[in-house]
Amino acid sequence: MSPVDRHARDEYLRDLREEYRLASKNEKQRLLDEAVKRTRLVRKVVVRKLGHPAKLMRAVRTGPRQARYDAAVRSALAELWELFDYPCGQRLAPLLREQVPRLRLRGEWLCADEIADKLLTISAKTIDRLLVSERQRLRLPLYRHSATRRLLLEQIPLKVADDWDRTQIGNLQMDYVFHCGQTTAGSFLSTLSIVDIATNWWEGEVVSDRTQQATRQALDHLRQRFPFRIRELHPDNDSAFLNQLLIQYCQRNQIALSRSRPLKKNDNCWVEQKNWTHVRKLVGYHRLNGELQRRLLQDLYRIWALWRNFFQPVMRLSSKVRRGSKIHRRYDQPATPYQRLLQSGQLSSAATERLARLYDSLSPITLMKQIQQRQTDLWNVVRKRAQTDSPLRKLTPRSVTSFLTQRPAVRLPR
Repeated sequence: MSPVDRHARDEYLRDLREEYRLASKNEKQRLLDEAVKRTRLVRKVVVRKLGHPAKLMRAVRTGPRQARYDAAVRSALAELWELFDYPCGQRLAPLLREQVPRLRLRGEWLCADEIADKLLTISAKTIDRLLVSERQRLRLPLYRHSATRRLLLEQIPLKVADDWDRTQIGNLQMDYVFHCGQTTAGSFLSTLSIVDIATNWWEGEVVSDRTQQATRQALDHLRQRFPFRIRELHPDNDSAFLNQLLIQYCQRNQIALSRSRPLKKNDNCWVEQKNWTHVRKLVGYHRLNGELQRRLLQDLYRIWALWRNFFQPVMRLSSKVRRGSKIHRRYDQPATPYQRLLQSGQLSSAATERLARLYDSLSPITLMKQIQQRQTDLWNVVRKRAQTDSPLRKLTPRSVTSFLTQRPAVRLPR
């Protein structure tokens, strides 16, 4: 609406106000209907304007509003923004009120009094608006999620370590472990590590391409290997996990879904422990890629999971008491994940029989030999690939030598 049209509308409402004030209730409704139709304002706005005549008077603007913060203020603001390491407007606004007078008093930063007064009263949103061009010039990212990402995260509840029922089986935490070597550029293998909180039953699946579809297919394979029904999945905030595809997957299979807080690894503490003891200690930190290495690593995980779940006892923290400067921890009796499953009493009789037959068919000596053999096969392929791949030729001779002579982090005892 132009300034002239707005002025004519206010004049009409000013003339109508006296008639509206003296009219009856039914007549007021008729006048309101007519005023809404003529002015095209919301009914509540018309009521307020007729009841408060001061709001009718508005200055008619004949031109664009004069900018309060000119180029000099923007230049001074950008200089202080760079000085304090590019904070956001909410952090920079209180900092300006404190530091601008202090820096001027000490003679370390000079500006005109008019510019200083404007910097002391500028708002956080205005700071962000004035620094848009500077942020684009420096290509600084805006550390915030898109609206779609925020709406997605609102559908998934947060859960911390103390919120879990540690006696109920089927509550799983999962995480990705990257086998990228020294750089995340290009394609490489990843391990989807998943563990049960109550029993520490662990399974791992190798994923060639860490996409949403590949994650869903890996979860299908892992569900078939777990001897119990999955009740809840708990990933971190990785986009490979938190997406609409996984939400629909959990809804279709009647699986609850929760997530940890951003940048809080302790919320995923059970699977974070297994990332070291079950993955890194087994295959190290080398770069793995290709179909051959994927098959070798997947075969190794199948045998490694049997070894860990049936023949490696784990201890669970039962209590933690602080006495002075020391924390005294008490643990329960060590037991393997298989034994803890049987002790829980939550397995069906058919699942218990299948696990018992599988346990009777396993030999720890045979499993250890198979693990060592597959470890050696995988290491030979990795070493051969490292000698011929072009990315390694760009490394320094010292780093190449250390990579070629490095063995897996921990070898199983003979």
